[in-house]
Amino acid sequence: MTKKAWISGAAVLIVALTVLVLVITMSGSDEQSGQAAPAPATPTASPTTAPAEQPGRVVSDLVGRQVTVVDAPEGEPVAQTGQAGAFPGGTEPVAAPAGLALQRVPSGTTLMVSSSDGPTAVERGVMTGYARSPVGAALLTANYIGLGLEMGPVYADFMQRFAPDLVAEDPELLEELRARGAATQGRAMQAAEGFQAPRWFRFSHCSPDFCTVEAAMPSVSEAVGQVDTIDVSATEHPVMRVSLSWTGEQWEIVSGRSLPPLEELDGSWVLWI
Repeated sequence: MTKKAWISGAAVLIVALTVLVLVITMSGSDEQSGQAAPAPATPTASPTTAPAEQPGRVVSDLVGRQVTVVDAPEGEPVAQTGQAGAFPGGTEPVAAPAGLALQRVPSGTTLMVSSSDGPTAVERGVMTGYARSPVGAALLTANYIGLGLEMGPVYADFMQRFAPDLVAEDPELLEELRARGAATQGRAMQAAEGFQAPRWFRFSHCSPDFCTVEAAMPSVSEAVGQVDTIDVSATEHPVMRVSLSWTGEQWEIVSGRSLPPLEELDGSWVLWI
């Protein structure tokens, strides 16, 4: 993977995000953009579980999901009260974890935590302790996407921790990431209000040693209603594929790339949140 490929874990999502920010700016308020379209009924839905209890102001993102505002730039782990999920025997869908919750950090980007599969701690400014489970790999993937949209120092530290082999190919890129984040100061993410936090997941392969996770984000129309867009379909779902390897202590990202966006999500996708 070249440096251009991983400099933003969600590079393809920037296009859709830009469209959304322009729509919000032109409308003056997301409340004036029309009713958000409902989520497709085709994908498998996970059993509903209550979000993990956590301190902080509760708000809603543009898709209507519950989000807790936290002060920590890297996110805040919640108490672990459930058991980590098991690996699938084949290609069966993987349900959302117990106590799955969204957190909005000061930059405006949205991260995922759970009360069963981690993360469990913060080390050197990065949430750690993602479970050795399909869900643990998916949560790490979701936060790779979220922090990749933000860029900045937290993303640089995240990549240094969870993608050391990729970082080793061009260590100077970490300083570039920190500089880019300082320049934007999270303004784009604050306008998007968690719009690009993944909502659907599926696993093309997942074992205790290696896991490939695909994450799909809401479409622009689900966030702001039916709108006219140029060059980008308002009903497309941006998709990321991330492969991770278990090193004995943690999942580490070995590759991450965007896939062609999908107009419709079939039954192989599971709606998590």
